[in-house]
Amino acid sequence: MTEHVLVVGGGIAGLTLAAALDPCRFRVTLVEERPERAGAGTVLALWRGAMADLDRLGVGQRIRTASVTSDHGTLRDARGGVLVRHRMPQLCFAPRPEIVGALEAALPTTATRLTREVTDPDALASEVGADLVVGADGVRSVCRQTAFAGTAPVVTDWIALRGHLPGPRPQGPTEWWGPGGVFGVTPGPHGAAWFCAVRADQPDPGLQAPPLDEALALVTRRFGDWDPLLQRVLAGAGPDADVQRILLAPPLRRSAVGGLVLIGDAAHGMAPNLGRGANEAIRDADVLARMLHHHGAKGASPAFHRRRHATTQVLRAASSVALRTATTRRLARVRDHVVRALPQQRPPTG
Repeated sequence: MTEHVLVVGGGIAGLTLAAALDPCRFRVTLVEERPERAGAGTVLALWRGAMADLDRLGVGQRIRTASVTSDHGTLRDARGGVLVRHRMPQLCFAPRPEIVGALEAALPTTATRLTREVTDPDALASEVGADLVVGADGVRSVCRQTAFAGTAPVVTDWIALRGHLPGPRPQGPTEWWGPGGVFGVTPGPHGAAWFCAVRADQPDPGLQAPPLDEALALVTRRFGDWDPLLQRVLAGAGPDADVQRILLAPPLRRSAVGGLVLIGDAAHGMAPNLGRGANEAIRDADVLARMLHHHGAKGASPAFHRRRHATTQVLRAASSVALRTATTRRLARVRDHVVRALPQQRPPTG
């Protein structure tokens, strides 16, 4: 007898779960309000654990072929001086559209896909006859806010911009830390990808980011006295650049209750500084799929909570600490002194 899993959200977390479930044991309904947005974005960092999960789905090699790997990075101060060069676990810098495309191709033909806005997950679960609801609907998650009172997303006064940078490919990722902002460039398959975060001029009590032209003007001004390279990057930003207000998931005591499990940003949407958002979404989906195969729909929720909740809540909190550390004004000199004292490593040549 098959069990029915309703997955709300067709981004990376939802697609990974839908692709990982055995169609002989589980019937999947995947609901996405805006499927055209699922593949939007630039380059994402995937750590070893997430790549192993994608290998089990049979899509890892396709993603590696379209990606760039690196095991070292550079941290610079606002003026461009090197704070530290360091080795790190090997990361795969993968285009988000390629990740989504690979996961789409891995979906079983038996999966049912619906395009609609979900305002009442319980009602939809009853309508389709689901045994388990999985909230993979992002940091603004309706599933989370329905199941747990007072869990609207935390609205910050930070905005983030991302874009592509055609041209030579950097050897590894570089970040610039400075008062009130952070900037980064990562390798990509067609050159590089860039991202930055600053505080907005006028915090918006809502959830919206400013228009792209206003956001570009803001970051160009804020980074005006930083490393001149950043101005050249921003000058090349085109209409495909993306701007978002940084929203965070609130702290949760549980990520699963009754017939609902939250995964990805719905459970632990975090600041972008750790580069682990997509990674943890994939890890969540893989673990939940294994718990479903082992325990069934009724037993998977508590098993998943025990395996993933504490880890992801720590990462969610750590990402905010990382953002404050990178952008501090008052303690910038102390931070730079400490970071410069770390062991230096030369980047590889060739």
